[in-house]
Amino acid sequence: MAGDSRTAMHLERDPGPLLGHHAERIERCRRRLVSRLRNAPAGAALGEYLGRGKMLRASLVFLSCAAVGGDPERALMAAEAIELIHGGSLVHDDLIDEADERRGLPALHRRVGESAALVLGDYLLIRAFDALGEARGLHPADRVLEALRTLSHLAQECCRGQLEELDLSDQPVSEEGYLSIIRGKTAAPFMAASVLGALLGGGTDEEIARLRQYGLSLGIAFQIYDDVLDVAGAEDALGKPVGNSLAHGRPMLPLIYLRQDGASEEALRQVRRAGSPLDRVMGLLEAHGVLDRVRATQEAFIDAAIASVAGFAPSTDVEILRALPIQATAWWAPASGLFAPSQVRGGAAARLPGGLGG
Repeated sequence: MAGDSRTAMHLERDPGPLLGHHAERIERCRRRLVSRLRNAPAGAALGEYLGRGKMLRASLVFLSCAAVGGDPERALMAAEAIELIHGGSLVHDDLIDEADERRGLPALHRRVGESAALVLGDYLLIRAFDALGEARGLHPADRVLEALRTLSHLAQECCRGQLEELDLSDQPVSEEGYLSIIRGKTAAPFMAASVLGALLGGGTDEEIARLRQYGLSLGIAFQIYDDVLDVAGAEDALGKPVGNSLAHGRPMLPLIYLRQDGASEEALRQVRRAGSPLDRVMGLLEAHGVLDRVRATQEAFIDAAIASVAGFAPSTDVEILRALPIQATAWWAPASGLFAPSQVRGGAAARLPGGLGG
């Protein structure tokens, strides 16, 4: 519309073109996951869900492994483990949120019942450790043990973030509290994927630490993107019905900023209310400058992710890691063509909110 001053939004972010470098390996990982679950309880249903994933976290394992000079082929079991644990967490998320759909299919608990879905989610988490344990035939014992510890820490962090979120449902949450929740619930799998790849690729302590920071920053940027999709009603891009997080009072960055800017409780209820007209919701966010603030915060995490891999030896995989945060999460960037990495400001890590610079 001529004269429309609203923030431009490009919600359909497709990292696929970047991940083509490992496309054959990613598809093999997908097939192995489905095959691994064939004889599992409700194996057909579980395989169908995991087979439809974008495999972004598995891709991070391969990219991080290659970035430190390792052979991504020898990290295949770690990629499978990450996708299994991610799948289990999604089953539990859908139960908690009473979701009806996931990845274009009825949510698992709608197909097999809530009790069975709870157990099946646990089953996927346990199978993740079984998959990663297979690395013992390819890697030094100390590296495999550290990888298993990393996966265990991931599972614990996911639980911590989820419990923290449940404890604060329908309560005002600060930006710092929000970041604490998503560091566990969303960013932990990205951190673990990056660290597992670096560990099995033979990375140094410094390289592993840098890739851990990369995963943290990318994971937080990804959750902010997810929040924007939910409030903007972008169901196709979100991959599940919109509004569940809003309806259940989950902390979301746009709403936190809306409250900070003095929006009335009635206005906040209007945003959360199911069926609220999208134009009204977006107009409210624009009027309070919320989308500009959300973008600025997300850009800080995107820049921090890019800065984390700045010192790595040049390679195709490192360049993909540099471009991925924008291509996968930057809802404010035009979707046509690959975006070059942003001009990273030297103090990117220091600018991160909530003391997340290290």
